[in-house]
Amino acid sequence: MSRIKLGIVISTVAAIALGSTHAIAEEQKVVQIHEYPGSIIHIVDWVMRDKGFCAKEGLDCQPVYLASAILAMQAAATEGVDIIISSLDVMMQAVDKGYDLKIIGPDLTNNVYSLSASAEVAETVAGKSYPENMKSLAGKRIGVVARGGSPEMIARALLAGADMQPDEAFFVAVGGPATAYAALAAKQVDAIVSWDPVPALCDATKSCVVFADLSQGEGPAGLQAMNGGYAAYYAPGEYVQENAATVDAFVRAHEQAVQWLQDPKNLNEVKEIASQRFKLGDVPNPEVVFDQLVRRTIQGYGSHFDRKAVDGFNDFLLANKLISEPLSVDRIVYDKAP
Repeated sequence: MSRIKLGIVISTVAAIALGSTHAIAEEQKVVQIHEYPGSIIHIVDWVMRDKGFCAKEGLDCQPVYLASAILAMQAAATEGVDIIISSLDVMMQAVDKGYDLKIIGPDLTNNVYSLSASAEVAETVAGKSYPENMKSLAGKRIGVVARGGSPEMIARALLAGADMQPDEAFFVAVGGPATAYAALAAKQVDAIVSWDPVPALCDATKSCVVFADLSQGEGPAGLQAMNGGYAAYYAPGEYVQENAATVDAFVRAHEQAVQWLQDPKNLNEVKEIASQRFKLGDVPNPEVVFDQLVRRTIQGYGSHFDRKAVDGFNDFLLANKLISEPLSVDRIVYDKAP
């Protein structure tokens, strides 16, 4: 074959290949996924993008950073967000108020909260676990994110599960994990209901002790009943109906990412991916805390949404007068959710 003809063939092949590449890129469906700024719960989302699981399923997964699920729901109403993530209590309250939302799959399967007490309080009940250790909180101050929110309701349920009255303790608003831990360390409160990285900080610093870790199935039966589908991905019902293929592709990408994350040989790479987007700040023993935090987060992911969790949330929300009637699985869960 002459050089001229060979050049034409090579150019033609290259053009076809380039055209195929462009076609693949053009075929990728953009999916706007809600993320809480700086939150480590999104390791799985970062892996979906960085390791190509979204691209493999023909998706361009783009993060939209919003500080609350309420803001994400508002953005979804104007098509600024496609997929939202939060605990089911927030989502189900919105549905009860008339917002059409469908759960498409699980994120963190178990309750994310824990109750931790100062080392001084814990010393008075050394060797005791839940519910016996809760007796030490009678007359004490329990820090919660905000008065009247889910963490306070969980604290009250933990007290009730220990045969105590909710008014046996005092509740103080201390904000999220960083400010809550600081308040506990400064002895402004005696215990806090919060979430990661608080358990890892308690373990690394010995300044506090976890009394009940709901992510590990501890606590009363009513709170455990919400495990199996605690935090989920969901989207407006209209979006799910009109983009079923995209939703299914997202679920497949998520499942592959979870499998990759939970393979022990990938742990170091997971920590590298996480370290690029998540910073602990000034904490004692940062490497130990970070390692434990990453491991706990990986352990918390799941690929199956347990429908029984809906019943658990119904009971919890009805008991706290947060919804007007039970919400059925058929109403709030996508029929092809795993």
